Amino acid sequence: MGDHDEDRRFTTRVGPIDVDWPRAVGFYGGIVAAVAFDLIAPPLALFVAIVPLLKLLKRKDATVVEKAVAAVLEGASKPVGGDAEAVVRPAWADAEQEEKSAASPAVFGPS
Repeated sequence: MGDHDEDRRFTTRVGPIDVDWPRAVGFYGGIVAAVAFDLIAPPLALFVAIVPLLKLLKRKDATVVEKAVAAVLEGASKPVGGDAEAVVRPAWADAEQEEKSAASPAVFGPS
């Protein structure tokens, strides 16, 4: 049984969404603890708490407006210095990535 299959036992479908209960309890419990210990302000905690729900706007069958709102909110919720995709990056980084993906696994050197 793989890791993904093992996690499914703790996941419940609630309407159109799947809830991973241990992770949800950990995520929201951590937010509650941070507010209780006065580590973060309640308005910030509320924003952090609704980010997963806002990401539900970014779905395949969403309207253009929903996708635009989701993109703006996703940008606002990206962690500072985290491992999230960069929203501002040098143009040469994209060119290097394209070159790497276009490179063939052929042997280099004279043939």
